[in-house]
Amino acid sequence: MRSRAWQSVGVAALLSPLALLAYFRAVPSHDPVIMGQTLHFWSVGVTALAAAAACAVVVGSARSLRETRLLFLALAFIAIGAIFSVHGLLTPGIVMEEFHQPLVVSSWASIIAGSALVAMSAMPTPKPLERAVQRAGGAIFAWSTVALAAYILASFLFPSWLGWAPTERRSVQHLLTLLSTVLFAFAALRYAQAYQFARLPSQLAVTVALVLLAQVPAILNWGVLWHASWWMYHVVYGLAFCVLFAGWAIEVRRAGSLKVIAEALSMRDALAQLARGYDEHVLELVDAIEAKDRATRGHVHRVGEYALTIDKGLGLSAAELRALALAAELHDVGKIGVPDAILLKPGALTPEEYAEIKKHTWRGYDIATRIAQLRELAPVIRAHHERLNGSGYPDGLRGEEIPLLARIIAVADSYDAMTSSRPYRPAMSHAEAAAELRRVAGVELDARCVDLLLASREEQPQAA
Repeated sequence: MRSRAWQSVGVAALLSPLALLAYFRAVPSHDPVIMGQTLHFWSVGVTALAAAAACAVVVGSARSLRETRLLFLALAFIAIGAIFSVHGLLTPGIVMEEFHQPLVVSSWASIIAGSALVAMSAMPTPKPLERAVQRAGGAIFAWSTVALAAYILASFLFPSWLGWAPTERRSVQHLLTLLSTVLFAFAALRYAQAYQFARLPSQLAVTVALVLLAQVPAILNWGVLWHASWWMYHVVYGLAFCVLFAGWAIEVRRAGSLKVIAEALSMRDALAQLARGYDEHVLELVDAIEAKDRATRGHVHRVGEYALTIDKGLGLSAAELRALALAAELHDVGKIGVPDAILLKPGALTPEEYAEIKKHTWRGYDIATRIAQLRELAPVIRAHHERLNGSGYPDGLRGEEIPLLARIIAVADSYDAMTSSRPYRPAMSHAEAAAELRRVAGVELDARCVDLLLASREEQPQAA
């Protein structure tokens, strides 16, 4: 109940700019005049620089711009920054004495370009476009930046070149307001869906920033020039980027790496798609899990293979077999929320760091319980680190209290962990891993599952 109350407070705070605009429109006498060309110049300039800095963070955190979500998000920020800068630089009495049409056009152009590109970053990408971005994402970004520079230059060299633009017509302003608000709101919803599952601060920051940006068009449209209601859109514009940087700073401090921002932003909303029943998005989700830890590349796939070899001697039904395969692939889904600084640490973990790692079991359980396709697997995902003698986590289950599928995955997971290299130790040989599994069989791990796995591995020459 308390959590829901805080959520209501948060939503109300996010929508307060629109409420304040409505108040100013209802009581014009309380909407004071605030003249100040210099203030306008600097406020727009700071927002434009913040947008450019946001673009730099996205580009700097990414290994490349061959991922559509990162490319379009970076383009959205650089477009907002470049186009909005013209709005500030052409403030009468600062750089140029007279009013010129690009000043008005640029305020609307920055909003419509930014909203369109942000929406493109959040929607499924057609295969031809995705292939084009994979081939030439860097070139697309470079040429787009050149085009934006040309826009800025043309606005100064030929200040009347946008005289044809009908942005001062109220009908056009209403249309642009509706279109950009819908696009920003759509993108906010999609990023909120991604945050709902992964719970990463950078995803929440983007969501909140987009909710704020979605209110900018209405404030620009209905605010009264040089009144407080008009200045509000400049404030909200800047506030959106402040929220964005705050969320990113929390993410970087938590993860110890700038690249976590790109990982969080480029993470496809496979969980949200799974919730709608799209099986093919399991692979995208598995890729997101694998991307979290390069040292364990292929781990979830190998665990799935080992688990299925154990099944051969247990005679599971077809439904149970499918459940085992899916649970094995997704057993580490909770690691999506584990900070990289802990997950990729080359040395021994502190007790506090180990406690954070252990949270991936119940975090994975929480994710699975909210997806119809995974709900029955939630107890398996939660229990894959339980041990027969009660020494496991998170619940200290014993013996038959541990679901059979979780016991199978525990054996497969243990074997792969021992036979894979880690930054802090080399891989064990099959013989060494087999000896360790036999030592704990019947005490920590299911003895029958251990026997079946080792029998299947010893049939293969490369495992000897």
